[in-house]
Parts: sequence; C-alpha cells; structure tokens
Amino acid sequence: MNRSDMEKRLQSLNTTADQALSGLEADRRLLLRIEKAAKEQTAPRPVRRMSWAPVLACAMMLMLCLPVGLRAMRKPQEQLITAQSAGSTPVTNELALNLPGDSLSIGRSGGTPDYRSIWADGSGTYPLVGVNGRYYRMLTTPSSLSSAVLGESLGTVSEFTTEPSLSDSDVILSNAASFGTEIFAVRGMKNTLVAAEVNGSMRLFQRVSFNGNALRGSESFEDTMQISGRIRAMEMSGVGTITDASLCNELFSLIVDCASYESSGSVSGKRSLLIELDNGLVVQMSVKDDNLSACGTWNCPEFIEAFEAAVQ
Repeated sequence: MNRSDMEKRLQSLNTTADQALSGLEADRRLLLRIEKAAKEQTAPRPVRRMSWAPVLACAMMLMLCLPVGLRAMRKPQEQLITAQSAGSTPVTNELALNLPGDSLSIGRSGGTPDYRSIWADGSGTYPLVGVNGRYYRMLTTPSSLSSAVLGESLGTVSEFTTEPSLSDSDVILSNAASFGTEIFAVRGMKNTLVAAEVNGSMRLFQRVSFNGNALRGSESFEDTMQISGRIRAMEMSGVGTITDASLCNELFSLIVDCASYESSGSVSGKRSLLIELDNGLVVQMSVKDDNLSACGTWNCPEFIEAFEAAVQ
C-alpha cells in the first residue's frame, strides 16, 4: 500500500468507525466482547500484511465503550420489592421483626406461611372491651404491652359482665378487664387499638365487629384501621410474606381506596392477614375469597390480586 492510499484510508476513518459501531449498545455483553477482541489482538500471530483501518476502529471502540461498561459493572442493582414467594424455596438473609415480650414475627422464614391467628379466644364470648359502642378483641401478643405506646385515657370499666351482648352499648364494659380498670388508647390509633390491664398485665385489644355492631356513624374502613403509612410487613397465610414497607403501604392503600362494605359480620375460615406496624405491634384481618374482615367485612379483590402478584 503506497502513501497516498494510506492517507485516503485515514481520512475515511470516521466513516469506518461509525459503521463499525452502528447498532452497538454499551452494556456488559459488549464489554466482554471488547475484552475478548483485545486479547485476540495481543495473541501471537504470524507476521502478515494487514489493513490499519480495522485496528484503529477497534481502538476507538475500546476508548468509547470501556468506561461505560466499567461503570455499569460497578453500579449496584436496586432492589425494588422485597417479598417472599408463595413457593417452598428457602429464603436467606432473614429479616425478623420481633414484638416486645413475644416471639411472633413477620419475616423471612422460608416457604408459604401457615395459618395463625393472634385473636384471643375464651369460653363463650371472646375477651373484649367495649367503649361506647366500639368493640375491641384481646390479642394474644404481646403478652405484656409497653407503656411507651399508650395514649390518652378513655375512661374506666363501669360494667364487668360475662354476657356483653346483653349490655347497653353506650358504656365502657368488659368481660376480661375488671370493674374500675382504666382503658387507654394506643397512641395515634384509638379507634383501632386500645389497652387495658388483664390479670396484672397490660394487654392489647383490636377493633372488631361484635353482636351486629361494626361501624359507628359515618365511619369508614380507614377509621377502624388507622394504620396507613405505618406498616412495615404483611403476612397472608397460604400466600406469602412481604417485608418491603413501601410496598406494604401501597397495597394497604388499595383496601382504603377500593374496598366496599359488605356487612357488620365477619368471615370464617383458616386464612389470616397479619400486619406489622412501625411501633412493633401486629393487627389481624380474616381473609376468605375476596373478603377481609376485622371491624365489618369488606370486599376488595384488587388487594387480594395485587398481594398475590407481589409474592410471585
């Protein structure tokens, strides 16, 4: 090749490089191809006459793409959703959120969670507190509630009865907390959770339906479950567990926005939705088909479908 031909080749280098780089995307696969090409270029080869244009084009490709590829390799992958599949594959890196004074946790234990209920049972009527027509069922956990979560006093038990269904609703009554026991709201959620001393320990009670009583006046679902923005984990038995707080709160907003009130009763069955809050407490709803219940029964297929999709 004479000097004139070499000069012409060098003048057309930009066009040659553009054609060589056409359709290339600076990703990890391109970086590996470049590294392989570079190694092949440095490997011993028989001496032969060769064109300089492809070599120069390859060098330009390396200079343009190598920094981009290296940045892509160093950039950590973002984890958008932290969820446990409904399958049986074990999940490592367990995030267990323990409750004070109790072993219950919502976290990564592997597999599909079995049914578990935290509502206390009793002989006859379950242990409850009634506060002027709003009824709260005792929870099994925590076994002793910290005073740090207590809010205002709602009054004292004026009627202790083993048959609360026969009592006037406009009083503070209980079949678990003795006469004169002070009833406290849980800070920020008095229409959802209250506390009272039972057998020497401060116990937690959750708002529920009782004897045909659920909503009072113009109450909505959110009035009876005042937990929006405070959720850090959810567990639905037979489906899976989600420990991404932002995702949990987005899912709960579907119930707030989309749920329709079905009745003042409750659903029966062996499925539960456990919801852990940012204060370490856990509340519960029963689940059957597209319905959820605690204080009344609410139909919300949007939530059920979105929850199931999130753990796939």
